[in-house]
Amino acid sequence: MHNILNKSHGVLYVVATPIGNLNDITSRAISVLSEVDIIATEDTRHSKKLLNQYHIKTRQISYHKFNEKKRTSKLIDLLLDGKNIALISDAGTPSISDPGDVLIKEAHINNIVVSPIPGPSSVISAISASGFGSKPFSFIGFLPRKESHIVKILDEFNGDEKNIVFLESSKRILKTLQYLKKIYSSEKEILIAKEISKIYENITLGTIDYHMQLLEDKKFQNGEFVIIIPAEERRGVDEGDKNILLLLNLLLDKKLSYKDSINIISKFFKLNKNTLYKRFISLEKETKI
Repeated sequence: MHNILNKSHGVLYVVATPIGNLNDITSRAISVLSEVDIIATEDTRHSKKLLNQYHIKTRQISYHKFNEKKRTSKLIDLLLDGKNIALISDAGTPSISDPGDVLIKEAHINNIVVSPIPGPSSVISAISASGFGSKPFSFIGFLPRKESHIVKILDEFNGDEKNIVFLESSKRILKTLQYLKKIYSSEKEILIAKEISKIYENITLGTIDYHMQLLEDKKFQNGEFVIIIPAEERRGVDEGDKNILLLLNLLLDKKLSYKDSINIISKFFKLNKNTLYKRFISLEKETKI
């Protein structure tokens, strides 16, 4: 059990900054950035544009994924000495698919006050403009690079009746959609939010094929993307379900394992294994009522 937070220590402010439009910064964020002793920033050159815009002269120190372990020790010492520090990323809210977790966790361990200064987030902005933002969602961050790893991680989240949200770069967006087309289908509906709050902001809801057609234009490939895969709606028991459940029981009667049976059904009907598993666990309960 940690001690009560020490008021003699400095405060670590986790400050959200604009994701594109510099006018989106809050007055509170400006005040904090102006008054702290140090700003720990992902890229000092990038952050300088924002700080110059609002005449903020606070000293900057770089804090990114390549030096965060080394820098964390120094920043914790400064906080313990009573210095107030603001943590910012290149855009949006720190530690959300950006550096910050290591420093924030160490601050908590050392009983240092951690204070979030809310503001822009590309993820929340995209969800709010999606039309299905009231549903639960799972945020993945950036997908892994290998197709097999992408299949594995999406397989884990599919069937949870939650929207899946992840980030993607301009270099990988087309390849990622090709993977999604294999995993789901060309007619699977998704939402893509591009360049939120910037001049070329674009938010589109449509099939994977539709978005791949849009991406044939190289200009549409530029920027940063938030992709939302809507959750599959839960259905009642239908004839298709009953037939698949019947086949599952036949395979089980032939002494096949549950896992092997699901694998066979998944390949035969081209259905997601994780979705099948969760669907028929609940379906068996429904048919027994």
